[in-house]
Amino acid sequence: MRAFVFPGQGSQFLGMFSPFLSSCEFSFFISEVQKLDSNIINIYEKGPEELIKETQYSQPAIFSISCMLDYFLKKQNIKPDYTAGHSLGEYSAFYSAGIFDFSQGLSLVYERGKIMQEISKEVLGGMWAVLGGDRSEIIESLKNVKDLWIANYNSTEQIVLSGKREAFNEWQERMKEKVKRIIPLSVSGPFHCPLMKRAQDKFYEFIKDFIFNDPKIPVVSSTTREEVKTGKEAKEVLILQFTSSVFWTDVLFKLRNLGVSEFIEVGPGKVLQGLIKKTLPLAKALGIENLQDLKKIKEGNDV
Repeated sequence: MRAFVFPGQGSQFLGMFSPFLSSCEFSFFISEVQKLDSNIINIYEKGPEELIKETQYSQPAIFSISCMLDYFLKKQNIKPDYTAGHSLGEYSAFYSAGIFDFSQGLSLVYERGKIMQEISKEVLGGMWAVLGGDRSEIIESLKNVKDLWIANYNSTEQIVLSGKREAFNEWQERMKEKVKRIIPLSVSGPFHCPLMKRAQDKFYEFIKDFIFNDPKIPVVSSTTREEVKTGKEAKEVLILQFTSSVFWTDVLFKLRNLGVSEFIEVGPGKVLQGLIKKTLPLAKALGIENLQDLKKIKEGNDV
């Protein structure tokens, strides 16, 4: 069986819309994006690069690219048995599963990005990938640090911390010799931790009256680690996301146990493919981030 998996924030890059602008096949998607901000695609094509890292720009762009590629694959009769998304990628997974259409999903993502950007300015926070180290020792070390949490369980070898910068600096001073590497992430705030509670409350007021469909394709949530079975559950996931960790490793194990042996990362970047290969070395990990990658998908070659 096959799963489509969708990347989250941080996979953005300049020129990511270029492969889609010349094809009328994607004109509906492009026009919907331009309704949000007439300049957003120009920003993604020409920069500045610092601007595309901002949440209000990066989130709708990544969502849009992922949805266009999902649409493209399905038109080629390449379809998933399951979908799943990493953080922001859950919106793309829900779109793929038919929980909402592109226009509705885009409005949700745009509002999510604006709220997260706004609240992030109130907190001097960030996110840091931690590679290697003893997982139980890292968890224990965080008990004595205020305002720092595990935001992402990405693989057996990688977690992501989220919180206030001074808290991270305190933790790093004590633990830097006990882990292999620490990488600051290209995000604008401390996402997936309790510091986002105000953002969660604001987003709830925006989303509460939306009506979602029940999924047509099974979705495994990286927020709850469970299959999303109703539109109501999907809405609850999107609200909970703000302050919940991302349990990506658990999602991969669950999909494997459900019989998935082929994963296609649908969207910009190759981050999820790397995490899949580290966590499930026997699984096939493919990816599509532009139209030319279709050949690789059809040939079934890892990328």
